[in-house]
Amino acid sequence: MSVHRIDGTRAKWRYTCPNGHASWETTNGHFWCHQCSRLPDADAEFWELLDGKTGERLAREKVTVNG
Repeated sequence: MSVHRIDGTRAKWRYTCPNGHASWETTNGHFWCHQCSRLPDADAEFWELLDGKTGERLAREKVTVNG
């Protein structure tokens, strides 16, 4: 399994939650989005990031964040 490494805060802006927000964090087994958590009808937990550059969806188990 290939791991996608996201290095630094600037690189993180390339990736978004399913609703297009870049305010996500990694958690145990999934991602969590701060902006989605403030919306009444949005689920703040999700399992894939969207790479804004390539359009690829990245599963949580294939992503590491450094910095």
